[in-house]
Amino acid sequence: MISAITWIPRGSAKPIPTKYNTDIEAEKLQAEGIDEDAQDDIQDLEDNSDYEEEEEVVTEDEDDEDNEEDEQEDEEEEELEEEKEEKSKSNNPEDEFNRRYNMDDYDNDEEQEMDEEAKGMKFINKAMKGLMYYKNPDKDPYLGVGDGDEDEVEDLEDIVIRPTDSLILAAVANDEEEFSHLNVYVYEEEVDNLYIHHDIILAAMPLAIAWMDQNPELNKTNEKGNFVAVGTFESSIDIWDLDVIDNLYPTVTLGQSEVEKGKKKKKGVSTTGSHIDSILSLSWNIQQRNVLASGSADRTAKVWDISKQQCVNTFSHHKDNIISLEWNRMEKTALLIGSHDSSVSICDVRSSDPSTFFRWKTQKIESLLWNPHNGKEFFVATEDGNLTCYDATLGSNSKPVWQLKAHDGGCSTFSISTGAQLLATGGEDETVKLWDMSAKGTPKLMETRNIGEQVFSLSFFSSSPYLLAIGSENVTPRVVNTRRFKSIQTAFGVEAPQGQSNDPTLKKNKKKNFNKKKVGDEDEDAATDSDSDSDSDQ
Repeated sequence: MISAITWIPRGSAKPIPTKYNTDIEAEKLQAEGIDEDAQDDIQDLEDNSDYEEEEEVVTEDEDDEDNEEDEQEDEEEEELEEEKEEKSKSNNPEDEFNRRYNMDDYDNDEEQEMDEEAKGMKFINKAMKGLMYYKNPDKDPYLGVGDGDEDEVEDLEDIVIRPTDSLILAAVANDEEEFSHLNVYVYEEEVDNLYIHHDIILAAMPLAIAWMDQNPELNKTNEKGNFVAVGTFESSIDIWDLDVIDNLYPTVTLGQSEVEKGKKKKKGVSTTGSHIDSILSLSWNIQQRNVLASGSADRTAKVWDISKQQCVNTFSHHKDNIISLEWNRMEKTALLIGSHDSSVSICDVRSSDPSTFFRWKTQKIESLLWNPHNGKEFFVATEDGNLTCYDATLGSNSKPVWQLKAHDGGCSTFSISTGAQLLATGGEDETVKLWDMSAKGTPKLMETRNIGEQVFSLSFFSSSPYLLAIGSENVTPRVVNTRRFKSIQTAFGVEAPQGQSNDPTLKKNKKKNFNKKKVGDEDEDAATDSDSDSDSDQ
């Protein structure tokens, strides 16, 4: 399943990603005191790598000592031969003739040629002394293109990120595999094509992700990059460099346990400021780039200074898991927090005094977001299937601005397009719904699509506001260009994408009864969904 999904802003990724350097990382880990097991893992990867390192250019000068030793051995052998010949001399004229003119070996042309070749090689070695050469001729630029160069060009073409490419991050937990991973997908909008560019193996099941351009390395905090913070069942937060292929270790770990990096972390043991349970939610502050917020199953929300790799504030006023949180895009110190204790709060992170927080009582929360088109409004999705809008300026426990019944069962996720007044919701009823927010008041339902499995995460693309990524029980994300729907074209005045089908057929949704039942009660209600235009069923 895909537990979390998001887009990478276009232009944020390097056109040509970097290959993970095991040599440099091994030295870095050793300097940090990493255990031998972790270094062995790096060595194994290096030994099995499919990427060949470029060979060094060597010179004959480097082999001078070896050549001199060989020449000395040859001279000693010649002296021994001469001594033997002197001892074998006799007064017999025939023997003297044969010895002088080497008549015994007269017909042995092969041995003679070998002797001449050996002498010739000695001469060549002396003549070539000091000249530069390549051990592998394929690496010599003066000998033409080697066979391996064509493969390298093809590999390079496979990893290049083009200006028109759209990148998706999907946190994948696969029941059929023993590990989880973070997939980086390339989506080609013009041809509606999606493929994996590279992935990152994770040590634990991912629960939350937050993209950021803030470089977390202490000596590079002024640089922008392409990073993602990942929350898992562990109590720490790993920040990965997405511009590195075959990455083995995160660039930075926030709140890691008090054990050596590379060893298994111990639950409940943490450094100062760390969470002590799973990380359930993350939010990066787009206005204050060095700030990250995290929510945990330990019932606390924390604020991190990424540039210092430290926790700077902790909020513990909720009584259950912090399931969702988000920074306000306009007020950089306003943090919206949602908990499983059926309440929402807004904190000014400059103060830890709970009396200054705004609070609202709700149903059990699934997800929440600020309205990107109106900084004072926020939306809350709850397990009863409702989506509710509140006005933060009206204060604690103020009445909702509006409320709608979005799904049967829980409304597990939703997303708001930043470039259009378009809302998408997803729920346990296996449907994704599109809503028009352009009019005042309650959003108007435009489309309903049954995808046949529970929806866990939705995300609109800021660089192309009608593209919607869907994360569900499937390990592969779905990308929907909502401009394909006639209702969206009419409501927002947009054209259908070229080369793609217009307004695909609506699949009927067989509704499920998500009310709790007693053991043995097998009854289940079923009905057809008619929330969309009937002419789209044709």
